[in-house]
Amino acid sequence: MRVVLDARQVEDTLTGVGRYALNLVRHLALLDRENEYIVLRRTGAARPLVTQGNFREVQVPFHISTWANIVGGSRVINPLHADIYHALHHFLPLGVRARWVIVSLLDLIWVKHAHLAYDSRWLQRSRRYLFGPVIGHTLRRADHIIAISHFTAKEAAEHYSLPARKMTTVHLGTDIQTASIPYAGPTPFILSLGHTKPYKNIPRVIRAFHQVTAKHPEVHLLIVGRGDSYPALQQLVGTLGVSRVHFLGQLSDQELVGHFKSALFLAFPSLVEGFGLPLIEAMAHGCPVLTSRQSAMSEIVGDAGVLVDPMSVDAIAGGMNRLIEDEPLRQELALKGPERAARFTWAECAERTLKVYHDVMR
Repeated sequence: MRVVLDARQVEDTLTGVGRYALNLVRHLALLDRENEYIVLRRTGAARPLVTQGNFREVQVPFHISTWANIVGGSRVINPLHADIYHALHHFLPLGVRARWVIVSLLDLIWVKHAHLAYDSRWLQRSRRYLFGPVIGHTLRRADHIIAISHFTAKEAAEHYSLPARKMTTVHLGTDIQTASIPYAGPTPFILSLGHTKPYKNIPRVIRAFHQVTAKHPEVHLLIVGRGDSYPALQQLVGTLGVSRVHFLGQLSDQELVGHFKSALFLAFPSLVEGFGLPLIEAMAHGCPVLTSRQSAMSEIVGDAGVLVDPMSVDAIAGGMNRLIEDEPLRQELALKGPERAARFTWAECAERTLKVYHDVMR
């Protein structure tokens, strides 16, 4: 069996999408030394994801989620004569050919929640009206779809009238990082993690924190991740007159582990998520989590976190105050979190993905 894995979203700075592709490729290599794998990478990739006899890489000069790929990607993929072509992001080139085409569906934010994807109205409309039909074509063309949460699978089934037999849910995973850089900043602190696009709900986190500081002026808020909307968020902080908010930008994995171990809790009340990878990363390291009761987040966290209404600043602030004031609750969640996170491993993700390959090839 020859499998072409499209992992072009793995870049030097890993996003959640890139982290998924990287870990899936590496754990498939640990599982399978018999079948042949061709991994598609962006031109200029510094080193291979895997060095193993049954894995090789082919470099492609354009990203998977671009018009260049949609229009021209099949000219690279088709000559590889794949038994299975697996796109690890939900964009298929027109005319792609393989015995079986599998697509990983990460979310439908560009289709159903485009207004939450970007601050720019032009970008919102371009994603919905230009790329939305591409995602629809991709899901209808695919022979099988791997959805990363039951929530995402249900959204896709309802929106596109897809049969249940065409989809398999395979959750993402996490691995315990043993190496960490100890946190040496101000304490105590609440951690907010992820890029700052509108669906991450950071403005409400800041407004809720502003309420919290009236009772707990000693607490800090640390905002970590790519700063897509940093200027607007910094302006909001200034307008509210709230102090002790720190914008840290991107951290290394080792630095992030140190922050997880020192934080009071992770505040992650997104408006929508296809999965919510930071939640299991935090829980795996014993960091309590506050998150949304909707979308995929309640599915992932279960009873191992504090769930709130993400539309309500008061509800978010109430959850924050509860976690700050209730040390026994934080201790309970610090124990429950690793147990819950242990259900989501990259090894399991790879095993279930490989089973899909074998099932479609029967």
